[in-house]
Amino acid sequence: MILAVLSLSGCITTHTRALWSATAVANLGGARNIVEVEKADDKQSSHVWNQWWQEVEPPSQRTSLLLRRYDLEEANLNSPDKVILWLHQLTQDRPSLEEVHALAELAEKQARYSSSTGDTQRATRMYATAIIHAYQFLFDNNLNIARNAYDPQFRSICDIYNRSLEALLRTIIADQKFGNGFEAVIGSVDQSIQLTVKVDGRWTHQSFERFELVSDYKISGFESEHRTYGLGVPLIAVRKGAQEQNAAFEKYYPPELTIPLTAFLHMSKKQPAANEANVRSGQPEMHTAVLSLYDPLEKTYATTGDITVPLESDLTTPLAYGLKDPLVNKGLLATASLLDAEFAPESYGMFMIEPYDPGKIPVVMVHGLWDGPTTWAHMINDLRANRELHDNYQFWFYSYPTAQPFWVSANQFRKDLRAIRGEVDPQRVNSVMDEMVLIGHSMGGLISTLQTIDSGDRFWDIVSDQPISELKGNPETIAAVEEMFYFESNPSIKKLITLATPFKGSDFANRATQWISQRLITLPTLITNDFEKLAVDNRDVFKDPYFLTRSNSIDSLATTNPMFKVIADSKSSKRLSVHNVVGRLDKKKVFGRQSAEGSDVGDGVVALSSGVCPRADSQVFVAAEHSKLHQQPGSILEVRRLLLEQLAEDHRVQPRPLPPAIRSARPQGSSSRR
Repeated sequence: MILAVLSLSGCITTHTRALWSATAVANLGGARNIVEVEKADDKQSSHVWNQWWQEVEPPSQRTSLLLRRYDLEEANLNSPDKVILWLHQLTQDRPSLEEVHALAELAEKQARYSSSTGDTQRATRMYATAIIHAYQFLFDNNLNIARNAYDPQFRSICDIYNRSLEALLRTIIADQKFGNGFEAVIGSVDQSIQLTVKVDGRWTHQSFERFELVSDYKISGFESEHRTYGLGVPLIAVRKGAQEQNAAFEKYYPPELTIPLTAFLHMSKKQPAANEANVRSGQPEMHTAVLSLYDPLEKTYATTGDITVPLESDLTTPLAYGLKDPLVNKGLLATASLLDAEFAPESYGMFMIEPYDPGKIPVVMVHGLWDGPTTWAHMINDLRANRELHDNYQFWFYSYPTAQPFWVSANQFRKDLRAIRGEVDPQRVNSVMDEMVLIGHSMGGLISTLQTIDSGDRFWDIVSDQPISELKGNPETIAAVEEMFYFESNPSIKKLITLATPFKGSDFANRATQWISQRLITLPTLITNDFEKLAVDNRDVFKDPYFLTRSNSIDSLATTNPMFKVIADSKSSKRLSVHNVVGRLDKKKVFGRQSAEGSDVGDGVVALSSGVCPRADSQVFVAAEHSKLHQQPGSILEVRRLLLEQLAEDHRVQPRPLPPAIRSARPQGSSSRR
């Protein structure tokens, strides 16, 4: 974007060095690894149960043997419905696992065939028959002794259950009323299912815009795809916005929040009201069923009678689906945020991706320059897949306009942290709110660091030799200046984790990039109007009003910025632990030139001497580029270790020690502890 604007303004030929430096500004920004999700055709589907055949498959060998035993092979070819009905009647009295499996298998094959020929009604009946008998195989108490989890038929019947349930869901989800409380009656060959949908757990009182089947999508861009295997159908639930019952927290949910759910069908058998009359009249037996929608981040098992069942789940695809907005996914929103501090103000502030839980420790992630909360997708995808982490932490994201200096954003972050604490814990009695963890990447690390130190007079001394009380002008503007330069550390923060953070600035924030940024970046009116007027009215007070009136995010990262020394000399509270991840490349090609091996190249943008934190209790070096450091396995592993370490210190979990880190022979991906 910056290069495009430069080209239009004619600066390329006149300021060649500025052009290279503008490219460096792009490197200062966040990662551009785009996560994509798109509709998958049948052959590309990542789930085996979504493969559709164009004609009926021959039965499995064991089902063929059973058909031969009952002399049904020819009948199955000519009248499959009659064979399925015959097997159904056979299994009503004293069913065997072989018979029940054969019935479910044949019904599902006929359902797939009917679906391929466009006979959706017959397909639905057959799928219902398949799922009824798959459920019978898995949960009928009369078959408990015979059931063998080591028999290949056991896995086969699980697949039949999942495929058949998905096919039924594909039909009923098309109804716009599908959701909590939705009811439907689905007929089978000789039985019916009276179905009710129930959303389970923390999303019970939420409303959803729509539901999608995970298997309809394929994703790219994630290094890890987190799934579990069992029974059920993974879904993508898109939450409706502006729900009255959640008015207090509504502003913290991003629009069209996507949630992973797993659909599992619980069934119980009952006869119609007037049993004998209905049986004599040939009316089908009715099964009542509850289609439970579970959040796999909250519940990984379902219980049916005395049997506990692991749920099939997919955590990654719903996350990718939520990033499909091109403005977000392709970095356009982040670019607009860099160029104009007042663009899309609704996209700034604190965001939650799950309901507030008073029993979980908040982990707040703060992005860097030219970036947004989606930059954390890789890390959050891996962290929340860890059961111990998800059970004990809730992940929040902080977004801010990256056009403005980091101390301005830090001041707003300070106020937003106070505001959310006042809303979720107004009496300040919830102890987990005093265990908060901040994780900051790049400039986000500086913004987070400024939450953990006391300013004293040191920051104000940079801009003035006189007391701040000498300022004259608009009281509100003076108050805004005072809270920006005078602040105390937040006692609720227990752990600070920084990644690729320029603690001494970056050489890429030089005269050329500053010259460009001053012409391209639009600062907030508070700076351009109110602060400038205050500076004009108080020339005798300010020795250098630059930090107040003209500095932007690029300027703020210059190595000449005296704030970095003040930050380095600051002390942390004794209860705060500080941890740092530094990018260290052995050599780096920068603008077509190869840097010398062993030089202070750091991560290619932040020099090693700047990336090292003097206040850190631990420091880890990872061989990765600046914009991708927080997405690397070594960095995510270190964050995971630190979060688990905090839980172990609080006696929430048993620590699980890892062997020492392995140093790869290749520079990319190597890591070591300092």
